[in-house]
Amino acid sequence: TRGETGRVLSVAAEAGLSAPQTAYVLATACWETAGTMRPVREAFYLGARAGAYRDGLRYAPWYGRGFVQLTWRANYLRAGEALGVDLLADPDRALEPDIAARVLVRGMTEGWFTGRRLGQFISAGGSDFTEARRIVNGLDCADRIAALADDYEAALTPLDIALLRRGMQGAPVARLQRALARGLGQALTDDGRFGALTEAALRAFQRARGLTEDGIAGPLSWAMLITEEEIPE
Repeated sequence: TRGETGRVLSVAAEAGLSAPQTAYVLATACWETAGTMRPVREAFYLGARAGAYRDGLRYAPWYGRGFVQLTWRANYLRAGEALGVDLLADPDRALEPDIAARVLVRGMTEGWFTGRRLGQFISAGGSDFTEARRIVNGLDCADRIAALADDYEAALTPLDIALLRRGMQGAPVARLQRALARGLGQALTDDGRFGALTEAALRAFQRARGLTEDGIAGPLSWAMLITEEEIPE
């Protein structure tokens, strides 16, 4: 299956994160991994040139790895001690999905990356998805990540967009059809009509992602579908 959205959702649930907090964690992972929702190495997008680039970094071999880039020896030591894993001896373990998901969630909730914590920006008192970028990297691409978080929050909250089923029509259905087409790698007309073909495609997507195969685009289905959408560069 594509990505590890379900694993991040599971770790976020174990940590007791609210829907808005979970939405921002997912948005961060989606952005930091260029929409793949898989743990990645720093500069993986450079292809054949990535190895030489990483070897030249001041903090090599503790360059960025994971859903959110864990860098520098001290940070690998801190994360490893917190999780009970020797990340200094084998930094590539930070690429293991379960470890990467726990670094992402605990790092954001406990302020491992910049000293800023998730609860400072997203709490029962309100959410500031733009300023929350300071948890990881200043305000770099903050508005774009905030927009992703808005979409994830809609997917994780019982709103209309999160409850699409056969017989419905409109722009949310067309969006669902486009995401399904990308996720399944097959043609699907985005006519905004939730008919038999759309239901069959949604069931196939749910089956492939290990979700309940009910043909309804609910919160978990949407949380995974969002990662199939185009990530702005």
